[in-house]
Amino acid sequence: MNTTILSLVSEAGLGLLLGALAGTVHFGSLWWNARLFAQPGSMARAFAVQLGRFALLVAAFALLSLMGALPLLSGALGLLVARQIVMKRVGAIA
Repeated sequence: MNTTILSLVSEAGLGLLLGALAGTVHFGSLWWNARLFAQPGSMARAFAVQLGRFALLVAAFALLSLMGALPLLSGALGLLVARQIVMKRVGAIA
C-alpha cells in the first residue's frame, strides 16, 4: 500500500513539475512573442515563436496524458501556478 501511495505522489509531483516548467516557458516567452508581433518585418519569426510555444505545451501535455489522469491534472495545476507567478513578475497582475 505504501508503494502505491508513493507512486501516486511521485506521479503527481512529476506532473506538477512538468506543467510548471512548460507554463513558465510558455508564459515567459509570451512577452517576447508579443514584442515580435509588434515589430515591423518580423511577422514570420513571431508566428514561428508562437507555433513553438504551443508545440511545447502540446508535447508536454501529451506526455502527461500518456502517464495518466493524475499527472495530467497536476500538470494543468502547475501550468496555472506558473501563469500566476510569471504574470506577477512581469507586472501584468496586481
